[in-house]
Amino acid sequence: MKFDRPNDPNAARLVESLRYLGYGNYEAIADIVDNSIDADASHIQILVHQRHGDVEIVIADDGTGMEYATLDEAMKLGSAIERDVNSDLGKFGMGLVTASLSIARRCHVTTRGPDGCWSSAQDVDEVIAQNAFVKYLDEAAQEEVALLDTLIGSEKTGTVVTLTKCDNLTNRNTTNFASNLRSHLGRVHRYFLEAGRRFEVNGDPVETRDPLQFGDDETEMVIDELIPVKVSPDKREENVRVRIALVPDVASSDLDIARSLKAQGFYVMRNQREVMNAVTLEFFSKHNDFNRMRGEVFFPGTLDRLVGIEFTKRQVDLDQSLWDQLAQVVKPICTSIKRRETTRRRVETSEVQKQTHLQSSKAIAEKDKLLLKPKARIEKRTSPVRRNEESPGDGRGSERERKNLVRTQAIETRLNCEFREERLGPNGQIYEADVEGRRIIIRYNVEHPFYQRFLVDVLGDGRAATATDFLIFSMASAELRMLGDGDLDAVNNFKAVMSANLRTLLN
Repeated sequence: MKFDRPNDPNAARLVESLRYLGYGNYEAIADIVDNSIDADASHIQILVHQRHGDVEIVIADDGTGMEYATLDEAMKLGSAIERDVNSDLGKFGMGLVTASLSIARRCHVTTRGPDGCWSSAQDVDEVIAQNAFVKYLDEAAQEEVALLDTLIGSEKTGTVVTLTKCDNLTNRNTTNFASNLRSHLGRVHRYFLEAGRRFEVNGDPVETRDPLQFGDDETEMVIDELIPVKVSPDKREENVRVRIALVPDVASSDLDIARSLKAQGFYVMRNQREVMNAVTLEFFSKHNDFNRMRGEVFFPGTLDRLVGIEFTKRQVDLDQSLWDQLAQVVKPICTSIKRRETTRRRVETSEVQKQTHLQSSKAIAEKDKLLLKPKARIEKRTSPVRRNEESPGDGRGSERERKNLVRTQAIETRLNCEFREERLGPNGQIYEADVEGRRIIIRYNVEHPFYQRFLVDVLGDGRAATATDFLIFSMASAELRMLGDGDLDAVNNFKAVMSANLRTLLN
């Protein structure tokens, strides 16, 4: 076969498709800021303001600027600009074009580099009108040079990116947008800010935001370890740094609890830049037991293939071999944290309460086959087979259900529900629920007024206390079934509102 026929894309259709690749507004601006950091900028200014009835976004830096040839290349999709994989934040040569397209129809770049001042612009409407990927590229005009002088200084190199015709903004309130952008950049680029880079949004400095809260004396470091991982096929070894901390328990409202649930998990870093936040990486399942846990996983750019990072830098898909090596260290720590947090909050139950809950559990077990319950979480063992190799199973290698399940759990599964009492905080939810094997674990919050009114105060009335257990078991079963379908936010919002209203009415 001779591959010699032109196969150019339909530019008008493709350029519109490129505008919807999954970028969020703040993630897109962070990608453009990455270019400024790669250009060794020490001061990055971002302006978000109204101009001629439209929102205009300007990103200016005092970095090395670009030569004519570099600017020409940077305005292309898949630009062939040389990068240092060990330190650069850019990777695919797509960031400037696709990030700007996701927000605005027009992107104008003015730069002062070693060979003078240059200007280039792309406009979606021009690409559509000509049905070709066209751009403007020429020596910077007098007013463009004046813009460089104003924003970065007349004696400095640097670059100004101006986004106009911003029709894809999710928030057109420039004050709110700027505030949210400061928070986002403060977290995503926190290590660059700590190292002395200065960011400003609408004249206000971007402050470092550390999800692990190491500035708080009460934050507890659980692990800070370099994990050596072997990389096939050459068997070279790279280090992945893992840090896990327990932040102070400051949940003073239902809103704080909901925020903690969203913030728990791992913050994935590539070359010191955050690419994902508050994710489980399949090392644990989100639960209120982990509300104090925050972790960071630092990957070098040399592991990009195994990390599976995509070019919007918003998702990763860990190679099975890499995940297995990290899981050997991380999963036991997550299990230990859950056990520790549960034990820390557990309180001794009176004999009368134990007997009441036992009667409830027996009654539930008797009607087990009639009840709608969540799926059991059966212990599975993961083989070391890599995901990109042939495997009889799906997902993370082949999984084998334990053959001795019936024998080892026969007695335990006769009572498929267990009630416990724990201190979950005066502003905590009425109960927490989880599945251990085939058993539903319900943990009452003894500090919520519901517990006193509907359990302690009615211990003399066995039917009333048992009815309360039945009610909470039924709610927990529904909750766990919904969580199995991924409705984490809906479940926790429902419980937060219910718990808050009951707290107000019972107090």
